[in-house]
Amino acid sequence: MKIGIVTFVKADNYGAELQAYALQQKLNTMGYDAEVLDLEKEKGVMASSKRNIMISLKKRIAYYGLLKGCAKFAQTLIDALEARKARQKNAEQAITKHKIFERFFYEKIKHSKDFIQLDELSLKELPYDVYIAGSDQIWNYMQTKRLDVFFLMFANRFNAKKISYAASFSVPSIPNDLRGQYKSYLENLDSISVREDNAVTLVKELSGKDAVQVLDPTLLLTREEWIKNLALKEYYNKSKKIVLIYTLSGSRYIYTLAKNIAKKLNADVVNIKSGYKRVKEDAGIIHVTDAGPQEFITLFSKAVYVITDSFHGTAFSINFNVPFTTLLNPVSNMNSRALSILNLCGLQDRVIYDDGSKSEPQTVDFSFEEANKIIIKAREFSLSYVQENIVK
Repeated sequence: MKIGIVTFVKADNYGAELQAYALQQKLNTMGYDAEVLDLEKEKGVMASSKRNIMISLKKRIAYYGLLKGCAKFAQTLIDALEARKARQKNAEQAITKHKIFERFFYEKIKHSKDFIQLDELSLKELPYDVYIAGSDQIWNYMQTKRLDVFFLMFANRFNAKKISYAASFSVPSIPNDLRGQYKSYLENLDSISVREDNAVTLVKELSGKDAVQVLDPTLLLTREEWIKNLALKEYYNKSKKIVLIYTLSGSRYIYTLAKNIAKKLNADVVNIKSGYKRVKEDAGIIHVTDAGPQEFITLFSKAVYVITDSFHGTAFSINFNVPFTTLLNPVSNMNSRALSILNLCGLQDRVIYDDGSKSEPQTVDFSFEEANKIIIKAREFSLSYVQENIVK
């Protein structure tokens, strides 16, 4: 049985690339013939639209009050502009990093023979018996304009099954003017599984259909499988322990927090740097700017502590049993991703909100015993969902 996986790839994002790797890897070890469609990367998304800018402003005012909320919003815009300028200034470095991600995709992920343009997808003859809308934020209207692709609408002309695996809306609600569109897209799928607990409710609310919550694909592989398959033995073999930062938000406090924790553990601070902007708070930190997905896995396997604001940073910390803190922006529209996996594992106390209070974790060491039991059980359930819905 041949399976085609539709998800984000070659987006220079560690979580996106590694979840795509994990799903095809697990399906192929289960005996299926699975591959990820080599889709064109979408140019431009809706994140900068007037609607989403207004949502961001209103949330900050509601949380901080009018004056402080407006100031926080203005700082967010300034930070975004400075980040863009830093990327433009480091364009050659960005191109080099993109090539690392592309090389990982073509060398490590089983993929379709042909590169497929998004506009050609509805016309192209494809060989799959089953289509899986894969994980990550593929159903987030703020991340893609081509929701039709990631709801597998193009596959309607084939006599093939259409299912989702751990798909994510990421946002807590869908705007009224998009709800009808989401309803028709959800009704198009033969079976639905989602990544976050609130997404189960959202699917029911939008379409009346039932969805089940399953694990993100990265959690389908054990720590041992990740290290065996991807870790680089000779990478970053320094004697001193490392506290690892993986941040997507651009939080400045995350650097201060990491340095404070590193002092307690007598460790260096290493930052898997996703952007190119520098701030005074990140002085004294070792910045890794050219890490690909394999280097990411290697650094997580060597860390003694992780500070992250990312869902996948949280997920890999749990899976690798590395003590961690998840630092969340209290007004972010996307906190449900990290909170869902923490709630599942009973690790809600690992969250700190970056609200200016300069909070620190009460402990830098704790047991993963109960979380491991929960992940093992959830992994078994997730794999049974895949098997039952592919063959039925």
